[in-house]
Amino acid sequence: MKVSVFGATGKTGVLLVRRLIDAGHTVTVYARNPDKMPLHDHRLEMVQGRLDEPERIEQAIIGCDAVISVLGPVAGSSGRPITAGMRLIVDAMQRHGVRRLVATSTPSVADPQDRFSLPFTLAVALIRTLQRSAYDDIIGAAAVIQASDLDWTLVRLPMLSDAVVDQRPAAGYVGMRGLRLFSLSRTALTIFLEGQLADRSWLRQSPLVSNPRS
Repeated sequence: MKVSVFGATGKTGVLLVRRLIDAGHTVTVYARNPDKMPLHDHRLEMVQGRLDEPERIEQAIIGCDAVISVLGPVAGSSGRPITAGMRLIVDAMQRHGVRRLVATSTPSVADPQDRFSLPFTLAVALIRTLQRSAYDDIIGAAAVIQASDLDWTLVRLPMLSDAVVDQRPAAGYVGMRGLRLFSLSRTALTIFLEGQLADRSWLRQSPLVSNPRS
């Protein structure tokens, strides 16, 4: 497949691009600073642009089969740049018939299938209090995705780690057995994200993913 990736120059993004290329996909990376992408491959294309440039975003999406977003709020940012950027991404996908969207989010975005979990409730309340701008941006971006008619999957993440876990993570909803509340390897996450290009079992759903319990 030809996959467009947003947020690809961060730690998780670089690992994701490498996994996509290794799996045989062609990747278009959209980045404000392409020099931050350390990978070089004939199946990798770079499109330079910001999240407020609809023409550049459109250039990165035209001809793609799917879009993966690992965008997240940047410390110190104000307003809702991820929400605004996601709106432009969704609009471009709809205009050009690109249906599949896989995007990361956090448990701050509630799902009707979640069960009560005191640790998660406290963690979300802390984020809402101490990082209100980031919280609002996360909620806003998820709302844009969930309101669209695209074939979306919103992948909610606990705390990420750099530990190497080369196996598919557990997936479910807050409060379910088998999920580690605050543990997810970036490598395990990339396995799940790449798998969603063909796996439709989480279509138009918002699973929480974590390292599998041993």
